[in-house]
Amino acid sequence: MKFGMSIIVRGDEATPQTFDRMAEKAEATELDCLWSSDHLLMLPMVHSKYPGTADGELPEPWKRTYYQPFSVLNYLAGRTTKVRLGTSVLVLPMRNPMEAAAQVAELDQVSGGRANFGVGVGWYQEEYDALGYPFRKRGRRCNEGLEIATRLWSGEPTDFDGEFYQFKGARLGPRPVQRPHPPIYVGGHTPAALKRTARFADVWHPFKVLPEDVVNLRPELERLLAAEGRDAKDFPIAPKVSLIFQDGPASDGQPPTQGRPQDIIDTIRRFQDAGATEMCFDIVPETADNAVETMDRFANEVRAKL
Repeated sequence: MKFGMSIIVRGDEATPQTFDRMAEKAEATELDCLWSSDHLLMLPMVHSKYPGTADGELPEPWKRTYYQPFSVLNYLAGRTTKVRLGTSVLVLPMRNPMEAAAQVAELDQVSGGRANFGVGVGWYQEEYDALGYPFRKRGRRCNEGLEIATRLWSGEPTDFDGEFYQFKGARLGPRPVQRPHPPIYVGGHTPAALKRTARFADVWHPFKVLPEDVVNLRPELERLLAAEGRDAKDFPIAPKVSLIFQDGPASDGQPPTQGRPQDIIDTIRRFQDAGATEMCFDIVPETADNAVETMDRFANEVRAKL
């Protein structure tokens, strides 16, 4: 089983020094991947509510600092040699897909073939509105963006006639190192996300799920994969959950990977039995010292005993 951690790219401790500390620890502990989240603009919420806090508001420090994923990942590509580098997730429908495809290909080049491309559709309507992209069409834009990216990564002249983009004879270079392209992780576990996974993904990447959620959703994913003519057997699954060490087991409302080392080991085994092949962890709280300590404890007290 593979394991990755989210880089602290937001808040007051999101600094190049923190990126370095996390990258050094990731390489030293043989972590499989470092992941960067994505937001571009912090705006007052009128329609949206952030799902990660009780009041639905974004943490105030995030409004001051939120690094862009490709800036951080390209920086770390030059300061690491082993750990993979990925977006978890890039909100593709609020990006130009041709530009995103180029950024992913270039990250794959400068990292020597270590890029993972995680995508999602997001939830922050005000951010979409400010950027001029239609929030209600974000699912269709994501699908079209993935189709454009995979075609352009071939390096061959490409025609495209879609709902949002049209072009003839377009070429994109450099191509990614990985063939046919870096692995695509499709985020989410809604019906639309499962359809998108079956059509485009190399890995299913559900967020904030329990092992039983994975068990319950797998038959529908396998049905959709079969409908796309794809092999559903052993399809890779990479849940994203928080990782928090504490003195007792998780209580009601806490993520299943919160607790003592043995609690976390038991939960990871439940995820593995459910079909997970990889885990992506958010570190809470997002401080550099806690990140490094959590990475050390995970390597020594959890992964070494799995």
